[in-house]
Amino acid sequence: MSETTTTYTAVRITYDSDVDFNETRQRFDERVPELEGETSVDLVLRGAPWSEVQAAVDARVGPTGLVALARLDQGALLSLEGEALEATLYLVGNPILAREVIGRDQAAALYAPFRVAIYSDATGAHVAYDKPSSVFASLGSSGIDVIAAKLDDKIRTVVEVSCR
Repeated sequence: MSETTTTYTAVRITYDSDVDFNETRQRFDERVPELEGETSVDLVLRGAPWSEVQAAVDARVGPTGLVALARLDQGALLSLEGEALEATLYLVGNPILAREVIGRDQAAALYAPFRVAIYSDATGAHVAYDKPSSVFASLGSSGIDVIAAKLDDKIRTVVEVSCR
């Protein structure tokens, strides 16, 4: 057994929303629709051809080509402690792009899909994420860097519109 340690710097971007938490989350959900788990499970169980996977993803992606592969409403569970908390974590990406990225370096599975958080605090609602290109850069692949830069643009567009 061996261990490799990689130290890198990620860039976190946080947008302050002009609207409340619920409106911000609704706008985000409209632009990054959820790819239902049942769809993925069905494709896997049937051993669907890649063309069918592509068609299923294409039918669900939002205007920038992104989907939410998971949505965890952290606030709902954590609010059971007694203090209301508004926080939702998303795993965002596109399985077609992920296949290309992870095909280049399987360690990219650590960052594809990437995380986006929508939360509120005393100052209002916010959307935060680690800039995809900053985390993928730790892999040292120029091919992945090109794809990651496109993801930067896609998520920036989604978040800017969601926060207006």
